[in-house]
Amino acid sequence: MKKRFTFCLLLLLLLGTFSCKKAVENKKQDLIMSAITDGIWVVEQYLEGVNNITSDFSNYDFKFNNDGTVVGTKAGNSTTGTWMGNATNYSITSNFPSAVDPLPKMNGVWKLTDSFWDYVEAEMATAGIAPMVNNNRVRNLAWI
Repeated sequence: MKKRFTFCLLLLLLLGTFSCKKAVENKKQDLIMSAITDGIWVVEQYLEGVNNITSDFSNYDFKFNNDGTVVGTKAGNSTTGTWMGNATNYSITSNFPSAVDPLPKMNGVWKLTDSFWDYVEAEMATAGIAPMVNNNRVRNLAWI
């Protein structure tokens, strides 16, 4: 009887541990999604190898939506693409399938190398491209 009770207790503890880990992972994913989708993003610096092509993205802004779409807009003309965030490996995958230059340069898997609530630095390792994107929206954070 005592062995059975000990076994059940250990089983409950193991299940609780896995359940807590999943809850933490889900909360982490929710925070990242919120940080990405709350605001309008602009390209502050885009390096393609040693070439600075930031001016190609001048006047573009990007809105990432919860439904997995991203809209790039310049001078009132919008192009819709898709995006997906991965909190486990700190990456964002974006794709603008029908876009014209420079938006196809945003297509691929971006590894986040640094970030805060108002900026993200990322690299596309496969192409050797390292842009910096800056969210120009002021966050509504209030400490009460």
